[in-house]
Amino acid sequence: MPVQAGSRPSVLSTFVWFFLLVNGRIGRQEFSLGFFGLMLADMLVIRIGSKLDSEPRYYTNSPPDDDISILRMLLIASLWPFAAIIVKRLHDLNVSGWWALAILGVPHLAAALHVKYWIPYLAIVATLSVLPGSKGDNRFGRDPLARAGI
Repeated sequence: MPVQAGSRPSVLSTFVWFFLLVNGRIGRQEFSLGFFGLMLADMLVIRIGSKLDSEPRYYTNSPPDDDISILRMLLIASLWPFAAIIVKRLHDLNVSGWWALAILGVPHLAAALHVKYWIPYLAIVATLSVLPGSKGDNRFGRDPLARAGI
């Protein structure tokens, strides 16, 4: 994250960089905390949204409404922060962020392997959470461990 010498980044600029921008690098701990924090937020949105709905859809056979609800818009909007975190983690591994698009093929891979769709996603997140990043600075920015003084 570009910060001028002698100045401290504000909380808002750090938040914007972490969740909305795709430049830079993040380490394993930042990735895990950010990813699972977003998962928790999505689960809360789904839980609260299902409580506000007059009739839960998982108890009925009725097709979903064609209109886009606020719940769906919030969940769709949360895709960008997930993408930003994954891209920054790939940058830490010195891999292009465009490889994050490979995640779009996971449902097809799961169908071909006859496994539940969440198993390959869990494997990807676990791999990104465990693999150490490239040592030192790379083409995507400074080493997050050096930035933290570790």
